[in-house]
Amino acid sequence: MSAIFEKIIPKQRKMSTRIGGLLIIVGETMFLFSLLNFLMITRLQYYSSGDSFMRVLFPHYLLFLAALFVVAFIGMWLTYVYVFPSKQRFSQEQAIKDDRSPMYNKILDLEDDIDELKKVVFDMSEKIDRMNQKDNIQ
Repeated sequence: MSAIFEKIIPKQRKMSTRIGGLLIIVGETMFLFSLLNFLMITRLQYYSSGDSFMRVLFPHYLLFLAALFVVAFIGMWLTYVYVFPSKQRFSQEQAIKDDRSPMYNKILDLEDDIDELKKVVFDMSEKIDRMNQKDNIQ
């Protein structure tokens, strides 16, 4: 079965970081364009001739924007306090299920190796202590 996938899936190529870096920069700056989009849409909503509800509720456009930013800030706070930790914990728990994470498996192997090394060091320190006791007695 894996031989079929090896034939279908192309091999990855070694490349420079230019394309990846460009995509990361574009992705990281897209929120700026989203903010501009948001501002343009709020103006359309606020000044809509068919619906004056927002102008009645907020007599000035800047008050309308301030209210939207307060709502956005509350949403960001709730996301930071509740959603991010939950998502992070969920993804970490999913990553270690059923040997899905090679890195986690390597960490477990390293822990076993460290435990073995601790035992060896403990045994050696006991031997050194016994040798010192024999030397002190003689």
